[in-house]
Amino acid sequence: MAIEHYALVPIDGGRAIRTIDGALPRIQDAATFRDAHDAFAPLIGRPIYLRLAAGVDDMRLRVFDVDDAVGGDEVIPLAEADPEQLVPAPLRPALGRCLAELRGAPVPELRAPWARPGWHAQAEAWAGMPLEQVRVWPLSAVLRNGDLWFKACFPLFRHEPAITQALGEPRVLRADHERAWMLMEHVDGAEGSDRRGAIERIGQIHRDWTTRVDEALALGAQDRRRPSGIPHTLLHGDFHPWNALGSTIIDWSDFAVGNPMYDVVRFLWDADDAESLLEVYAEASGADYDVRAAAREYEAETYEDHALTYRRVVEAFPPDERWWFGDEEERWLRRAADVRAGRRPSRDR
Repeated sequence: MAIEHYALVPIDGGRAIRTIDGALPRIQDAATFRDAHDAFAPLIGRPIYLRLAAGVDDMRLRVFDVDDAVGGDEVIPLAEADPEQLVPAPLRPALGRCLAELRGAPVPELRAPWARPGWHAQAEAWAGMPLEQVRVWPLSAVLRNGDLWFKACFPLFRHEPAITQALGEPRVLRADHERAWMLMEHVDGAEGSDRRGAIERIGQIHRDWTTRVDEALALGAQDRRRPSGIPHTLLHGDFHPWNALGSTIIDWSDFAVGNPMYDVVRFLWDADDAESLLEVYAEASGADYDVRAAAREYEAETYEDHALTYRRVVEAFPPDERWWFGDEEERWLRRAADVRAGRRPSRDR
């Protein structure tokens, strides 16, 4: 299915917006944030990307920061901008809200800082260097300069810099704990490229932190403990193969204290080699219990825990962005119900 992306680019201090043939600039078939950013460049230049304001069917509305450009042939004064002329019908409500903000309407209080005009310049000033956008979405902003990586964390996950520093990987060079910013060294390895190494590493972390639960809580870990015959420990909280670069585990935003099977079951969600990965985990963690039996016993509970995480995230989003994960709580609860009913859970995405 071809995806159409539309770009809202304010110019001239926000007094006008860029257009092409009387509509917002449009591209097709960009699969990722970077693809869309690069594809738009010949049409709009490279203003700072702020956010995905709407995703409806096969259409996306992407909002950029105010460009320094002034005037030009392909512009419409802000006062004359009409959503009915600029984008297809499904995107018009979202574009209307965006135009209202440009005209002075209040910005939703819960909107992420990096989705607001001017934030990128603040991040560059703090880092002391230009920063290229790698990924920007409601949960984080990831920027880079060569082999240095900058991450700004979602306010709900503001303690991620603290646990990343405590673990020492990736190595944090500088952190602002109040704003939940960190500047990190580069990590070699591709996402999901070493599943055995990643599950071995989480096993080692689980083993080492069973005696450091209080320290994890002091660092800001969520307390997700339930009665269990398995010792509680530090959890990643969203441990899947794409949160590992080689064997280095990244993105500790949702770290918690709880049952280690929550990480293991989540990691094995769509693994074809689950049995061998469980063997790797059992050895690395030094588990004195049957890991296979534990993974089966706590599978449904893992999915229920994941559903609660999505509930917390959606509640922390501004109302106009809750569509991002609006169905996830129900999806994971349905999977838990399948397990409790003796059925294999759906792997639908």
